[in-house]
Amino acid sequence: MAQGLSLRRNHTIGLVVANIGNPFYAELIRGAEDVASALGYTLLLASTDGDPKREAGIVKAMRQRQVEGVVFASVRLADREVTALARDGMRVVLASRHLPDANVDMVLVDSLRGARMAVEHLIAHGHKRIAYVGGPQSIAQFQDRAKGWREALNSAGLPALPELDVNLERMDIDAGDAATEALLALPEPPTAIFAATDNLAFGALKACVRLGCSVPQRLALVGFDNVRFGEIALTPLTSVDGSGFNIGQRAMRLLVDPIDSESEPPGKCSPVRMVIQPTLCIRRSCGCQPGKEVS
Repeated sequence: MAQGLSLRRNHTIGLVVANIGNPFYAELIRGAEDVASALGYTLLLASTDGDPKREAGIVKAMRQRQVEGVVFASVRLADREVTALARDGMRVVLASRHLPDANVDMVLVDSLRGARMAVEHLIAHGHKRIAYVGGPQSIAQFQDRAKGWREALNSAGLPALPELDVNLERMDIDAGDAATEALLALPEPPTAIFAATDNLAFGALKACVRLGCSVPQRLALVGFDNVRFGEIALTPLTSVDGSGFNIGQRAMRLLVDPIDSESEPPGKCSPVRMVIQPTLCIRRSCGCQPGKEVS
């Protein structure tokens, strides 16, 4: 039986991301590719653009190609659907995604703690009207980042005002731009924004340049991901390190090691939850001098 399985192996791993144009996913892909290549595997890469139907079609195509496992860095499937993939024999690891009830391995950064760190840092700068700009509340990471925003404000005795709580379906630069423009048009606009991804933060910077709103003098800004472009932005971006490269490496290792060791079939072992602790990388957009890290 083992010999038959060995003969059918094609050393191909599927990697599904939400948006290949997002620099966070570029770093995650690079980390995954480094490990896969070193271990003799080829990556089959697909981007869902956050579309559940497209994601389901990609999963079907990968099963038809008999990939040996899939790393999901985009999950719009339900917990039970992902668990069913593992039960049906496909090895699955979630990378920078968290499905609380899915019985599969996961590698992610602590979004709740990272969000609290970001907002507490802005509060320490004296900000009281801090807006949150994030993604869909159907995604656990954005639930956690919004919760971290609220908890940090509440701990400081500040209200989490509904008009400053912005949850978007699209998470590209243009969406961040439009959300920031709307926030700055409020009768009492925020003095700071915590953006749940760096892409949204870049959109906020774009809006500020167009509207003549100086960062950080008029609007302080903290992102989440710490992608490399943040260092060279017109105003370098303070950001929570989302550990994209590290997550890609760890997720691929977590997927491939059991395949190579011919361990228990997927769904038979207790799932691994690997949580990376965040750091806050200080640059100019929050009002600080750059070069510090807060853990």
